[in-house]
Amino acid sequence: MSTSEILTLGLVVIVPALLLWAIFVVRTGGIGSRRRPRLGIPHALRPGQSDEVLEGPRLERLQVWFFVSSLVAALFIPLYWLPEQQRQEAFQHRFDEEAVHRGSLIFAAPPPLDEDASAAEFKEEEARISLGQACANCHGGNGAGGLANPAYKDPISGETVAYTAPPLNNVFQRWDEEVIKFTIERGRPGTPMPAWGVEYGGSMTEQMITDVIAWLKSLPGNQEPPPAISDGCQEPAEDDLACGKEIFEARCAVCHGPEGQGKEAAGTDGTLDFNNSGPDEVSDPWFQGMALWKGDVRHLDEAQHVWTVRNGRRFAFMPAWAEAPAQGIPPPPYPLTDEQIMAVIAYERSL
Repeated sequence: MSTSEILTLGLVVIVPALLLWAIFVVRTGGIGSRRRPRLGIPHALRPGQSDEVLEGPRLERLQVWFFVSSLVAALFIPLYWLPEQQRQEAFQHRFDEEAVHRGSLIFAAPPPLDEDASAAEFKEEEARISLGQACANCHGGNGAGGLANPAYKDPISGETVAYTAPPLNNVFQRWDEEVIKFTIERGRPGTPMPAWGVEYGGSMTEQMITDVIAWLKSLPGNQEPPPAISDGCQEPAEDDLACGKEIFEARCAVCHGPEGQGKEAAGTDGTLDFNNSGPDEVSDPWFQGMALWKGDVRHLDEAQHVWTVRNGRRFAFMPAWAEAPAQGIPPPPYPLTDEQIMAVIAYERSL
């Protein structure tokens, strides 16, 4: 509670209460005094007072007190409620700040604590220990991305894979909040990203997920546009491979890899390249998106390819990129024109 709120509470509630209590004490003869019992006919059985008594000074006193009380209430209500909007905004601001702070603690790895640590040491780290979910182990301390930690074991080949964890400091350039929440809650099947929502076997409540999203929104990269596309590629020709490559690297490479390699190691025929250094040291990491190079994307005919890039695969982690995707699919925050999409498709099919 702020100082101004305490002063308001004191003036509005405590001071009048003390004043009324003092009046009561004075009229009853002081603290600790005992009034002598009066014997006689109870008031309820006595004859009623005359109009001269009821309409005399007593009625006037009651009218004065009623007028004063009404005046106080009439002044108090607007004085109390006029700054209410400011109080609500201040509360919302504090709530948002606290959510961002909690989100940063949840995203970070819990700090190690010595078994012999004192109660004071534990108390100092209690919030970090209880909230930390270690998202930073894979996505980096500031959400800049990294490699899955521990390394991912491919369920098909049984090999240990260096799997990229995508950057989250620019995730709102690609996805809206609904898909981001969906991904955190349910994970990404077939990747090292587990389900974190308690309803899906994870350890994060809905409030914790909301706090993490609030922290992600506060990162500078999520408040800025993605890498700019040059003026010469704003309206490219459909077969402009140079512009297709530039747009691909600016928008698509974060998931599909800079060469479109996806889950295939660069410079190989699709098998993992261990460089004879053992399964724990992989030369080329995997990316989340499917492989687009070496003809891999040609399992889609061109019409299917265009539809996929335009409309995405919502909740299958492929964003829509068209300015006006199919009905029911939200438009992307930074869409591509039809000409840009066709240039990207031409580039991907040329790999």
